[in-house]
Amino acid sequence: MKTYRIAYITETSPDDKHAWSGTVHYVYEALKKQGHTLITLGPAKPKLAAIYCKVINQLSLKILNKRFDYRHSTIYTKAFGKLFTKKLSALHYDIVIICGGTEYGAYIKTTKPIYYILDRTIEGALNYHTILSHLLDFSKKQSVATDKKAMIESTKVFFSSAWAANHAKLFYQLAYNKIEVIPFGANLDKIPTHEMALAEKDLTSIKLLLIGTHWNNKGADIAFNTLKYLLNKNVKATLTVVGCLPPNELTHPGLTIIPFIDKNSNEGIKQLWELYLSHHFFILPTRFDCTPIVFCEASAFGLPILTANTGGVAGHIYEGKNGYLINYEDKGMAYAEKIMSIIASPNDYKTLCETTRQCYENHLNWDVWAKTITQKIQNSIS
Repeated sequence: MKTYRIAYITETSPDDKHAWSGTVHYVYEALKKQGHTLITLGPAKPKLAAIYCKVINQLSLKILNKRFDYRHSTIYTKAFGKLFTKKLSALHYDIVIICGGTEYGAYIKTTKPIYYILDRTIEGALNYHTILSHLLDFSKKQSVATDKKAMIESTKVFFSSAWAANHAKLFYQLAYNKIEVIPFGANLDKIPTHEMALAEKDLTSIKLLLIGTHWNNKGADIAFNTLKYLLNKNVKATLTVVGCLPPNELTHPGLTIIPFIDKNSNEGIKQLWELYLSHHFFILPTRFDCTPIVFCEASAFGLPILTANTGGVAGHIYEGKNGYLINYEDKGMAYAEKIMSIIASPNDYKTLCETTRQCYENHLNWDVWAKTITQKIQNSIS
């Protein structure tokens, strides 16, 4: 398979494992592993434009209670275009890959093919994600225009879900040959062995795990309802919530809160491994999501997933294989009933864990992603 000199454009450093939940870093590493030469252009930011736009946003929020989506505004994206065009002019490269946002490339000037790695369209996420809600009218128009311009002028756009890809077709009339859907991988440096992930678990007490950065947004209240429903049905169960705190002083003997785990530390990785390996189900009744990377991580540990059917969530859930999509409106009962139906047969639960791990091995890892995207790029150039 052919390799390329890639100008890799990100706003943050590709060494930053926090940027875009670590995806910027793991995309970078996966492409290098395929033999490509990556020339990094980040971290980079048009500082003056950023300051100016942030001031406008704060004034708008204070006076009008409306957001100014400055990141996709014309002034900000043109500043990015000028910045990266200048950097590119001094480089020798075959293609450009832009990871995480169309704002970085909408106004870039280059004769080389441009590829985007994205998990949503702006139009499709308007009034869905809080960051893209309550926008000023002119800001909304500029953001959509930026997004559409970048995609139409690109060689290809690689989306992480059919949800995002379908929005690009519907709202931007993006040509089918410009769109590819490739699921992301697990943002972990080390993955457990097949045998370790599938070690037999005792089903006499069911442990639920939720990892997320915002209690309400990730549906932790619904997960808590699930726990209470299970207990009311005389199912021994516990819930561990990692990464966020409840909005009030919520306490329950079956609830454990771990406010933060540092994935960049050895101790943090060890703690995450112990949680993934010791729990029975990963539960995430998310209220809005484009691509929950935690699904890839849970799958690597053979941990079946229960999640709300919303946004791009279905892009990393193989129904009945690594988990189940639950009706968005459900408040916990359907989650609990699905859990009870699975654990009623230990063999069914064991099989589900096995197919969950298979989903990681066959689809939800960065090696598969990088091989697939390399082939798609080669096909688009030849």
